[in-house]
Amino acid sequence: MKTKQMKVYESWNSSHKRNPKICMEGKWLESLGFHIGDQIQISYEDNRIQITSIPSMVCEAPADYSTNQKMK
Repeated sequence: MKTKQMKVYESWNSSHKRNPKICMEGKWLESLGFHIGDQIQISYEDNRIQITSIPSMVCEAPADYSTNQKMK
């Protein structure tokens, strides 16, 4: 497993209170399978965050309900 060191930044909410903020960007995310527009799942516990890509749902082509047969 590779590692990357990053910094936790501060952000301000609408009540003017400080919040921790983590920003990630770069081609390294894409090389790991995270693409623009993908959905992700965040799992967390004390001192640990896990980010997992959620596979997009595969939809089958809709059935063709049109009939070419003459109705009796």
